[in-house]
Amino acid sequence: MKSLERGGHPETTARKRLFWFLQISGWFGVGLMSLYPLVQIFDGKTMAVIMVLRVASGILVTLGMRWLYCRMGWRDWSWWRLGAAVLLICMALGTLDSISTQKLSRVLTGSGVPEEIHSFLLITGILLRTSVLMIWSLLYFGIKLWLETAEVKLRAAQSEASARTSELKQLRSQVNPHFLFNALNSILAEKDDPEAVERITQELAGFLRFSLRPAGDCQLLGEEIEALEHYLRVEKARFEEKLVYEIRVSQEAGFHRVPVATVQPLLENAMKYGRKTSPTPLRLVISADILPAYGVLKVVVANTGRWVDEDSEHSHGIGLSNLRRRLELLFGREARLTHAATDDGWVKVEVVIPLESMNEGRAAS
Repeated sequence: MKSLERGGHPETTARKRLFWFLQISGWFGVGLMSLYPLVQIFDGKTMAVIMVLRVASGILVTLGMRWLYCRMGWRDWSWWRLGAAVLLICMALGTLDSISTQKLSRVLTGSGVPEEIHSFLLITGILLRTSVLMIWSLLYFGIKLWLETAEVKLRAAQSEASARTSELKQLRSQVNPHFLFNALNSILAEKDDPEAVERITQELAGFLRFSLRPAGDCQLLGEEIEALEHYLRVEKARFEEKLVYEIRVSQEAGFHRVPVATVQPLLENAMKYGRKTSPTPLRLVISADILPAYGVLKVVVANTGRWVDEDSEHSHGIGLSNLRRRLELLFGREARLTHAATDDGWVKVEVVIPLESMNEGRAAS
């Protein structure tokens, strides 16, 4: 905690400013509260000198206490030991401060306290001064512990955010190679048709230009849809009439920012498992729209065929799990990824993202 006492760091500077604000305003308040009893006993000049001396001595004494507290190693003490030490320090300094202030004011003003009330005022002054120093000590330790607790929580939050960012980067790095692997398989299937290979390669290049560009955590949904059309044309060239696809994305949804590769794993799984379970042709529909009544963006990828459970031999693997984890890291439970199989032979995978979460910038790139 020594770093908290040193200058240079913005946090330390802010703490010093807080300390001096409380120190000066607090002792000025104590001086104002002592005006009433002083007015009853002393003339104006003597009263002013005593008040200035009390405020100045209060600041100097508490600066000395702060120096002492910083070096006491009190964090390893029990509360009883700390309380007893603080009480003794406050009593000793309160007595010394009251006696020295009274004597110094007599020297400066030439007038002293009337003899008949001298003892009463001295004892009262010592008790009040000790009480004020005790209150100052309670505030000192209370504020210090509160600031240190807040700092520990802040560091824990920063550590968690750093770990979350690292995990997001790792998950993102898993997406593109997986998708690229499937696209290269499509090209390999057309190796005997040079024109088809050239056409497919151009489409794949279009997808890679989008995929390999620098990007943050989010992108426009419309940009991802445009890139995925290149991929679908690769698959269409390979499967021809065995694949029929349709894209229905509203203009408003296309301008909405979503996590990188939101639709890609849905499409990839639809292609992979739809080919295995769908009657010919495999039909794919990609749709996205804003639902103002619910305050969400909904993206759906549907395909003919049947759902394959994740724990079966034909698991949906890394794609959906990867996307589900990224949504959880970015939005918590506010976003969801669900799937459903309908009676008419379709499988729908749906991603719902709250618009408010995106507007708050939690998923800003």
